[in-house]
Amino acid sequence: MYLSSKLAITVTCASVLVASGLLIWAFYHRDYSIAYVFKNSSNDLPAFYTLTAFWSSLEGSHTLWTALLAIMGTIAVWTSSRDNEHIMPYVSASIQAVLAWMFYLAITHSDPFVLNLPAPPNGRGMNELLQNYYMAIHPPLLFTGYTLLGVPFAYSIAALCYGDITEGWLKTIRRWTLAAFIFLTAGITLGGRWAYVELGWAGYWAWDPVENSSFMPWLLATALLHSLLVQEKLGHLKRLSIVLGIGAFFMSYVGTFLTRSGVVSSVHSFAESPIGPNYLYYLAGTVLISSGIYAFRAPSILPSDTEKVWGVSKESALVMTQFLLLSFAAIVFIGTMFPIVSEAITGQRISVQAPYFNMFAPWVGLGLILGIAIGNLMRYQSDKIPNGKVIILGAIVFAIPVTLFLIYMGDVMATKKTSSLIAQLVGLYLASWAIGCLFGDIYFRLKDMRFKFGLFFDRNLAYFGGWVAHIGMMIAIIGFLGNYRGLEERVTVHAGENFSFFGYRFEFGQEGIQVKQVLNATHYEAHLKIFREKDNVMIEDAHPAQSRYPTKDQVFNEIAITGNIWHDIYVVLVDFDKVSGKRVTFQVNINPTVRIVWGAIVLMVIGGIIALLDKYRGNRSRDVVAGAWEVNS
Repeated sequence: MYLSSKLAITVTCASVLVASGLLIWAFYHRDYSIAYVFKNSSNDLPAFYTLTAFWSSLEGSHTLWTALLAIMGTIAVWTSSRDNEHIMPYVSASIQAVLAWMFYLAITHSDPFVLNLPAPPNGRGMNELLQNYYMAIHPPLLFTGYTLLGVPFAYSIAALCYGDITEGWLKTIRRWTLAAFIFLTAGITLGGRWAYVELGWAGYWAWDPVENSSFMPWLLATALLHSLLVQEKLGHLKRLSIVLGIGAFFMSYVGTFLTRSGVVSSVHSFAESPIGPNYLYYLAGTVLISSGIYAFRAPSILPSDTEKVWGVSKESALVMTQFLLLSFAAIVFIGTMFPIVSEAITGQRISVQAPYFNMFAPWVGLGLILGIAIGNLMRYQSDKIPNGKVIILGAIVFAIPVTLFLIYMGDVMATKKTSSLIAQLVGLYLASWAIGCLFGDIYFRLKDMRFKFGLFFDRNLAYFGGWVAHIGMMIAIIGFLGNYRGLEERVTVHAGENFSFFGYRFEFGQEGIQVKQVLNATHYEAHLKIFREKDNVMIEDAHPAQSRYPTKDQVFNEIAITGNIWHDIYVVLVDFDKVSGKRVTFQVNINPTVRIVWGAIVLMVIGGIIALLDKYRGNRSRDVVAGAWEVNS
């Protein structure tokens, strides 16, 4: 019967891929007899965006979601290890139950093949804001992350049904969760990058409900990775891992509900759709069924050592880290859902804005800095920190010049608001100190192995991946702190005039606004030369613009961004004289350390990939490598 199940999900996967291929074919052949193609394409759409139009709206994104889940499910059932054979029927059933629900939605509320006859000669066009390379990549990565979480979800349900967790379960769920972490991190970041270069508000994260909905599964997946560490080493937190495995996937559907139901107003969300209540039914059903199974089966899943006393140790630090991640997830969840709930109960929407989230974020960041710095130095089942005094004191000294360097290069002391300045000084020093602790930790680990790098990486690839990701996290915090000192200036100038801001001179060209055709859009470009005033060197020949697409009367911003690692110069063409083109209004933002954030998140992704390559994590064959070390030493 299980073989039939494997064949069934394989055929399902092949079928949905064929359907996806047919939809893409319809887009490329401008087959406007299909309503979805008519609504999201047009004759002028460039070839690349014709492909991405596939997932640019409700029906197509739902089809992509379903296809990716089918792919992940098929891979999961055909690559399972012998250790998991006894639970695979439950795994397959769980994934296919979700797929069945997705197919129900596809044929009832999000059918991408609804006919539109007679076929019009041209389509309405793709959403202009989505005609951006970052937005083209962002959804597939994010959906891949979501659907990867479907496998840990299925294994969690399977563990509950079977009544125990095996070593094979641990190893498998860790790999799938790590893969989800990598794709979610990359997907969320590219979404932020799209907002930064496309929307013209000079930021990359606004605590938008849809942004939050992608952040919550990331927080739960990250907490799950930390829970699995404790479970692997000590056999504890099995039930927490199961809850997090279910919760992370559940949150990905919460995000899907927010995006597709029309209950929130967001640039990311699709139009209001009757599919929303169905997602609510699904979420309620998932909670009800999962809770019911957990209530009956969880008592049979016990830690390997029920007598353990939780004291000062690495496992306690990991638990504290999970507490911070889950607390932050709860804060974000409350802030995201409160307007929806308040409207449902009182009929009046009470919106929760960024200050609510920003009130908690610094404290969570502070806790994570301390947890990462100290937690990485600690060892399991021990209150001792090997070389702790040397590392911590050394990091205290190390952080002083690093912080001074960051303050000087980042022009931090120019911050006008005292509280913002103090927050940056404290944050920069603590993040630098944490980086010092991480470097001290890896130095002494290498020293203990006599700097035999090959053997070190054989035994500690997962540790090294986590180390790189944690370094990335600390550098990201340094980058986030730049938000405290951003500057903004709005000026109106005539052709040939110039203005100065933040040590730069901006010269608006004599020719005024120029009209250019870029792909399918008409650009109204301003030629703006940017000079560094101290040495009169031109650093950028910028062309901020407004664009107009043939299918819409609205104009869109085309941002000009230049600068260096310490700050971006972000220029928006706000308005211009439509008759003469000789008078324009620019908005110029100085955005500190944004590029540090992008680089740091790349490090986090690389760290996740490195950790994923550790074939020994959660596997007894690690002992073989340990044995090689004993022999070689």
